[in-house]
Amino acid sequence: MKKLVYKSREESLLIDSLSQSQLITYEQLLYIKKLYNENVPYHNFLHALKVAEWVLKLPRGEYNIIEIQSLFISALFHDAGHTGTAWDLDEFRSLDMAFKWIIDFEQKYNYAWIDYSIVRKSIVWTVFKNRATNKDPYAILLADLDVSTVWMSFPEFLYYADFPISVELWKVIDEWIEDLSYFKFLMWVDKNIFRNQITREIFPEYLKNTKKYITTWCQDIMKIYEYWRENNITYQEFEDFYYKNL
Repeated sequence: MKKLVYKSREESLLIDSLSQSQLITYEQLLYIKKLYNENVPYHNFLHALKVAEWVLKLPRGEYNIIEIQSLFISALFHDAGHTGTAWDLDEFRSLDMAFKWIIDFEQKYNYAWIDYSIVRKSIVWTVFKNRATNKDPYAILLADLDVSTVWMSFPEFLYYADFPISVELWKVIDEWIEDLSYFKFLMWVDKNIFRNQITREIFPEYLKNTKKYITTWCQDIMKIYEYWRENNITYQEFEDFYYKNL
């Protein structure tokens, strides 16, 4: 299997965008980036940035600044140190690293307005996947946002989530594409997939995109995948290629 090309150009765009949020600086984001491994196909800094971007889309009328900032920091740190497999309980290692480095980060940058009860519960539930037993509203929210990159528009679904997840599940890509068991399982567990109503409103097409993926796989999408895998392209470049070739 060919090595996937890390999408560093898209990562740079997200770093620039988030540094304009007034919640974090460019320097601080680069500090957090050091905790992530670019060789990890999915649980890398690009994924963390994307989850953090969705936190910023939460309605401010529903969440105050401490809640937003705590969830934002949780998103940025939640997969720190992930090596791309589950064999060594990577996400538990990430959990330990996240708590340690968030405290260091807070002290280094005098970063205030973090509620650690929100941070702890939120990150814990990106590790424990039994979503049906999750009762904490912040934990439910970040757990939803952690998988939200799978249920945006269909091109975003392919760019941010589909193929890297297949690699990290230790499946041969062609076999995994034909099987599709991961997405079928999610739909069987919970037809709504997202448990938070606000998340459902942010991603109104999530269920449709999942069904589309399960039912429309074809050689044209495989051709698009080859382009995605071998080039350090931004999402916009991928979207343009997608609509021209499908």
